[in-house]
Parts: sequence; structure tokens; C-alpha cells
Amino acid sequence: MIGMENKFTFIIMGATGDLAKLKLIPAIYKLLKLNTVEHVSLIGVARSDTTIHSILDEVKGSIKDLDEAVWNKLSSHAHYQQLDFSNKKDFEKLRAKIVEVEKADDLSGNRLFYLATLPEHFELATKNLAGVGLINSLDDKWERVLYEKPFGDSLRSAKRINRAIDKVFKEENIYRVDHYLGKELVGNIALLRFTNRVLEPLWNSKHIDSVQIICDENFGIKNRGNYFDKYGAIKDMLQNHILQIVSLVAMESPEFISGEYLRSEKVKVLKKTRVTDILLGQYEGYEKEKGVMPNSATETFFAAKLEINNKRWKGVPFFVRAGKNLSKKETVIHIRFKAVDCLLAKSCPADNNYLTIRIEPNEGFSFELNSKSLRQGFAVETVNMDYCHRCEHGANTPEAYEVLLEQAILGEQALFVRNDEIELAWRIVDKIKKDGLSVYKYPVGSSGPKELTEWNKKNNIIWKS
Repeated sequence: MIGMENKFTFIIMGATGDLAKLKLIPAIYKLLKLNTVEHVSLIGVARSDTTIHSILDEVKGSIKDLDEAVWNKLSSHAHYQQLDFSNKKDFEKLRAKIVEVEKADDLSGNRLFYLATLPEHFELATKNLAGVGLINSLDDKWERVLYEKPFGDSLRSAKRINRAIDKVFKEENIYRVDHYLGKELVGNIALLRFTNRVLEPLWNSKHIDSVQIICDENFGIKNRGNYFDKYGAIKDMLQNHILQIVSLVAMESPEFISGEYLRSEKVKVLKKTRVTDILLGQYEGYEKEKGVMPNSATETFFAAKLEINNKRWKGVPFFVRAGKNLSKKETVIHIRFKAVDCLLAKSCPADNNYLTIRIEPNEGFSFELNSKSLRQGFAVETVNMDYCHRCEHGANTPEAYEVLLEQAILGEQALFVRNDEIELAWRIVDKIKKDGLSVYKYPVGSSGPKELTEWNKKNNIIWKS
């Protein structure tokens, strides 16, 4: 980056939370280490009576191969301000603190705010930030506000939050975070499609049989019981991460792969998307997790069939799956191409060709092709054309929050979610009527409820392993 945009004040609201300590502060440290940014004055903000050095001490031990010089550069310009979101006077104190820090560090007034808080604080925090003049949208400096997911808990709440923000900020100042969009292989979906002549002509219902998107996790809800029991797997995964991946896989070619062009094409997909079938599950022992209500019927697993009612995807099912405490952790996309007419007298291919995009772990992508088996006449075997991202780039792959912070500093919004995307995704999820749906139990470490077998048969789906 060049110019004054790489000198700024970074204000983290919710600085005592895990997101700030495990992701945001390590990410800004890494950007400093890479000289991606020249200077950051950090101001942590939270309700707790603590100090910035207490927060930083917790962070420091988690950073591998710490560069003491870089860490000292960050910590020597780090501050803390105690604040109650409902107290406007506290925001006036915050404004005074920011002005004081900017003057001491000779900064121009560029500000990056990150609301690493619960969504119920968004409206009040937004109103008070604007009310004390912290967001002015002046031409000679930039001010950007990042909102961590979840953005509401329903279409109604998302609209309310959007209205509150739109009253005081321009859309160009707003960056709604879905950290999946910062993952390297999610960002690669559009480039893989639109820069390869061999793929784009085949990317339609004439050639693609079905799409699978799998987001399995081999751990439970950890210490998020209060949050997760309110939201469940559908709101936690389908509404944001999975629908974002669906829209990237399914969108039409944008005029440019950037900013509003890309986001507008994603919106067109979401307008045509609906869930046509769904199965719900809950891992055994979930009700005993801390923060979970006794006899809770909240789902920790779902498998769903989606349809996109447009010319390109008419008749192509999108099968999506996500769950906690399953047998393994993986986020992967499988594009299943239609079978060719087999010209062999025997030993026709057992399965169709697949393009697989591995988001995590083992980031990369592979193309399964059919080839001649060695010394077997015209017998067929499956071979893989494989790209391993880590093999090429080693440990240099940036974390998602490094990517997102860097893009926000640059003012690039392609990896952030627009207001209409948020609302369309909630509209899709709100139409799922869970009343009357059974929530089936499944053992920890399994592949989901046993009822998934019949659901798969009904929908003619075999999940690719």
C-alpha cells in the first residue's frame, strides 16, 4: 500500500473478547510485520475495568515466531478506553482519547472502527459514534466501520440494524464482515471460474449435475452456548457462510471482479435461491453444554437442498451440509459434472467428473478425470489433477482477518457483504419453517443422524467423501 492510508487509528470495540484477542490484534500485528501498514495506533474499547497491556499480554503468548521489535511498535502505541455502549458521555471520552492519540502520533485522522460485539449493540454504538462526531466522512481522510457477524438474528432485525446504520453512515463507510470471504480459497472461486476458458463454458445446467457444499466441524459449540442456542446451525452457518459460497459459485460473470460489480451479481443469485428440503440434527449431550437450555431443540446439524431458479441453474440441485461434533473438520465444494455417453463395451466410469475446491484444511483444488488403467486394456480408473496451495506457498497463506483488515484499509469492499445481500440471505433462512420438523439425535464423532440416509435417497444425493 502507498500513501497515507497505511497510517491510521484502529479502534476495536469489544477489545476484551476472544475475537479481538485471537484474531484482530494478531492480524494487525502481522500486517505491521509485513510492512503492509506503516503505523497503527490501537485503541481497545470495552466495558471492563482493565488495561491495554493486560489485553496484549494475553495476545502475545499466542503469536508464533514473535518479532519483538514489531510487537513493541504495536504495543507502544496501544491504549484502552472503558466504555458503556449506552452512555453517550463515554463516547465523548472516546472521541477525546482518539483526538489525543492522533495528535500525539501525528496522524491525519484516518480511522478504522471494528465492532467486535454482539449485534444487539450495533444500533446504539452506531448512533453514539455518529452522535459525537467520530464518523464525519470528510474528503481528506477515511473512516470505516466494520461490523462482525451475525448481522441480526432475522430479516426483521437485519432491516432494523441496516436502517439505523444508513441514517448516519454512507454505504461506502460500512464493511459487514463474513470471515469466510477472507479465506484464500473462497476468494479463489471467482478467479478459478472466470479466468479459465476450460471451466466457464461448462458452468451451467447443461454440463453440471449438482453442487455440494460441506462445512463439517469435529468439535462442539465450545463456550458459545448462550449464543449458539439462540441461533442454531442454520442461522450460524447457512445464512452467512454457506449462502455466500453459493452466490460465488452460481453468480454470472461480473464486469470486473471487484467491489460493487461482484456484490451485485451475488445479489442476483440470492434473489432466485430457495431451500426446498431440509433435515435437522443435534449431537448427543448438547443439552448439557454450558449456556444451553434444558431440552433445547436447537439444531447443531442440517442438510439442505437449495434451488436457484434462473436460466443457468434451473434443475441443478445445490446440496449444503453443516454440523458440529462430526467425524472430521472440512469445508469443501464439489462440482459434479454430468456423465458422458460411455462408448466402452464394458468398464464404463463408475462416477462422474468432479471439480473439488478445498477451503480448509489442505487448501487447494482438484479435478477428477477418467483415465486408462495400467495394463488393463480399456478399463477406466479415476485420476486427480491436484493443486495444493500450501505446497506452493508454505506457511505464507494469510489468515482470513489479515485479508479482511487489509482490504478495509484499502477501501475495497468486494470481500464484505452489502446491505441487500444480508437481507436477502435472511429472507431465505426466515422462510425455513422449523415448526413441526424433527431434530434427530446423532452420536459425537459420527457423520450425522442416521435419518440422513433416507433423506439422501429421497433427494438422490451421495455425499462425496
